[in-house]
Amino acid sequence: MTPTPLFFLLLLGLMGAQATVDLRTAAAMAAGLCKTRPTDIVFIVDSSRSVRPSEFEQVKVFLAKVIEGLDVGPNATRVGVVNYASRVKSEVSLKTHRTKAGLIKAVTKIEPLSTGTMTGLAIQFALNVAFSESEGARVKSPDISKVAIIVTDGAPRTT
Repeated sequence: MTPTPLFFLLLLGLMGAQATVDLRTAAAMAAGLCKTRPTDIVFIVDSSRSVRPSEFEQVKVFLAKVIEGLDVGPNATRVGVVNYASRVKSEVSLKTHRTKAGLIKAVTKIEPLSTGTMTGLAIQFALNVAFSESEGARVKSPDISKVAIIVTDGAPRTT
């Protein structure tokens, strides 16, 4: 078996009211990554002012569709959600919810932070906090994938 990279990074950009990637296709791609081995997956979600309320609702629908396609559980796929704008907020840690229903319910309650777009800060937070063992990430192993999916409108204010 060949070792997998520590993180697979998928950037999804939103342009106006239309996503540049078909949400169903993107959800299927992300869910397919997590079917073959245990996976820790963290969504890094842009909720800055430039993301319109209707677009933010679309993002939550996307997250729910991906979660529906996952094999969620302590020994399967663990899901976390990081919300960011000019600050970063951990909405769901990898240890918080062990069922699809609980995850989806938590996602529907996420509110936008509605200020600047600090993408670099959010990525750093995911690497240092969201993917930490204290937040429910598993010990580094070639048998466990670590996946970060950034959902943004593509207008960062940091690197």
